[in-house]
Formats: sequence, C-alpha cells, structure tokens
Amino acid sequence: MSATVAQVLELVNGIAPFELAEPWDNVGLLAGRPDAAVERVLCALDLRMNVLEEAVRKGAQLIVTHHPILFRGRKNLCETDAEGRLLCALARSGIAMIAAHTNFDNASPGVNDALAAALGLGDVQPLDSGMRIGTPKQTDFGSFCAAARQALGGPARCYGDPCRAIRRVAVLGGAGEDYAEIARQAGADVYLTGEMAYHKALDAVDNGLCIVEAGHAATEYPAISNLARGLQMAADAVQYDICVLQSEAEMFF
Repeated sequence: MSATVAQVLELVNGIAPFELAEPWDNVGLLAGRPDAAVERVLCALDLRMNVLEEAVRKGAQLIVTHHPILFRGRKNLCETDAEGRLLCALARSGIAMIAAHTNFDNASPGVNDALAAALGLGDVQPLDSGMRIGTPKQTDFGSFCAAARQALGGPARCYGDPCRAIRRVAVLGGAGEDYAEIARQAGADVYLTGEMAYHKALDAVDNGLCIVEAGHAATEYPAISNLARGLQMAADAVQYDICVLQSEAEMFF
C-alpha cells in the first residue's frame, strides 16, 4: 500500500510524539506537501547539502532528521549564504522534510537510550530532561573514557581523576552542559554529554562529578539508526510500501 508524507508523519509521531517537544523547538513537517506520495525515506542527523544530494540520488521523496531547519527564525530565502542555498535547493528538489528533535530526545526509547546502549550501560533508568543513568562495564574513569571514545567513534574531552572508581554514569546527548547537577543528585559518578563549557566542566569536577564532553553529533548519531529501523518497522506493520534508508553521507568528525 502506498503512503503519503502525512502518513509517514504519523509514524514518526508514534516513535517520538511531537507533544514531547520543548516549546521553543521546531519539529514536525517543515517542508513539502502532506499529500505527496512517498516510496523512499532517508533518515539523517542533519539536513546538509550532501545529505540532500544523497536523497536525490537515492530517489527519496522524504528526509527525516533529528535537527530541524528554520530554527532561528530566518527572514529570507536568498541564496547568499549556506543555509539559504540549502533551503532553496530543498524547495527545488520537491523533497519533503520532517524533524524529530527534542521530542525524540524526550521519547522512550529515544536519543539517550541509544547513547546509553552504545556505551554499554546496564540497568538504565530515566532521569529528568530525557537523561539516562546506568551502570558501566568499566570500574574506573580512565577505562570508561577510553571505551567511550571507541564506542562513539571520535575524540572526547575528559575531566576528572582517571583512577577514580565509578559505579553509575548519566548521559545526555547534545548540548547538555546545564544539566550536570541533575546527574550528580541522581548519584552519578560520571556525566557524559555532547557539549560542555570548560569552566562548567571544572566546576562539576569540584563538586565531585567526572565529566566526558563527547561531541554534539557523536552523542546523538547512534539514535539515527534506531530512528530508521523503527520507522521501517512501523511502516511494515501497517503495510506501507516504503523503504527507509539511513544516510551514508553525513560527516561530523
């Protein structure tokens, strides 16, 4: 059975309900016609020109991303800067776009469940703001940092005593520098997030919390394969004849 953009939007809503998005966010159908037919969907962390070109090559009629476009209230569509060129190219392509941002962060399972799984955490429990806390396989901070770098595929800044014994790790993908205190109060020994200012990291260490700043994209990227797989399963369950692909063009390290 064929599907439309609006019907795929409902499938995304089933995975990451849009009502869970933060009030300031820009989620849902952000470009394209709701009644347009969909046979192929490309899932990506970000809409970039190389991702759009990949969607065109692969014959996708819809792109589903984590990060939204038009996030800062753009006031023109002039092709005088990178974002303007991207938005105009998207419009010319006729490809629709859906974003699942903080709704996917706050969903269960969501972005931070994927991050916890990538790090091999066990006994994972939810905390406020979509954060997750779990038990690492490693018993000291230095070993955990080495494993995190390998699991997430990139560099990570680590703050704390590498010899410190650890029992619980809290994780929050993306820009999570303002949530370290939630992790500390929940009993975490380590807080891993995507971005944290240097002095905030040092303050957290002074308060007894080891910090891993692992990169915004690196901490959210593990969830994209879950999004693609979940969307394909949801489409198959209602017998929509669509193929969901994960982008192979993204570059962020």
